[in-house]
Amino acid sequence: MAKPTQQAWDALKRLCRYLVGLPRLVFRYDYQHAESVEVYTDTDWAGCPRTRKSTNGGCIFLGSHTIKTWSSTQSSVSLSSGEAEFNGVVKGAGAGLGYQSLLRDLGQEVPVRVWTDSSASIGICSRQGLGKLRHLDTHTLWIQQAVRTGRIDLRKVLGEANPADLFTKHSLTREKLMSLTEIFRCQFQGGRAASAPQRREGVGDKVQMKEANMVKEDDMILPHLTFSPEELDRRYPPLVAPDAVDTEDLTKDNEDELILEGNRIVKDLVSACALQGRRRHLADHQAPCGTVSTVVRPPGI
Repeated sequence: MAKPTQQAWDALKRLCRYLVGLPRLVFRYDYQHAESVEVYTDTDWAGCPRTRKSTNGGCIFLGSHTIKTWSSTQSSVSLSSGEAEFNGVVKGAGAGLGYQSLLRDLGQEVPVRVWTDSSASIGICSRQGLGKLRHLDTHTLWIQQAVRTGRIDLRKVLGEANPADLFTKHSLTREKLMSLTEIFRCQFQGGRAASAPQRREGVGDKVQMKEANMVKEDDMILPHLTFSPEELDRRYPPLVAPDAVDTEDLTKDNEDELILEGNRIVKDLVSACALQGRRRHLADHQAPCGTVSTVVRPPGI
């Protein structure tokens, strides 16, 4: 937005043409019986012309219902199309297992089936270990164990029939776009949905905060020259500060009965300590007459 380029301007015009031609996309969710979570994945290898990073695309179906779609750039540069497709399968399998866990919390136990159009990614997921692909991250190899144990049912789909192409291919024709959209049970419609908030017709009566706080030219006056003293006090009342908490006369503390009673108690305590406490202290430490007191000091003193 701050420094737009010609490529950004062309992308914006293409988006506007798309929204004008196809303003509304409606998803249909008919009643159904679903028995599995279906995950379709696809990857556009080195699709970014600037960073040469690949793009992951995928969708998750619960029966015929679309419950999740994604199209994201991979975090690292893939050295081959097989590596890029493998990363896409790992991402799709993880998302499928997440929805399987969610359905398990709802009391539904369903398997996860992952589809890909890459034979190389199927080969990597079916083997054990990296083989010659030393540059792959080892934290992605969990899918090999998941495929071996049956947690993930990995299968191959034809590239022409893979619905995940909708999220990775930017050069699709209109006919291909419409055919892939029908797989998701989607329909392009015009107008505005009846359940959506309706747009306001005519000029609105709402006042913005800037306009509400704006001072008009008629209000630019000097109050002390415009109003009489009585009207000035009424329109602009003077500030009356409360009395300070320490304004009382401190010399009158000698007349306070509570303070006097406290002082008497303090004097009695001082006298008792001087008579009794001091005698006990002297009696405990004073040696008898005719004896020699020996003071034993701790070592090091």
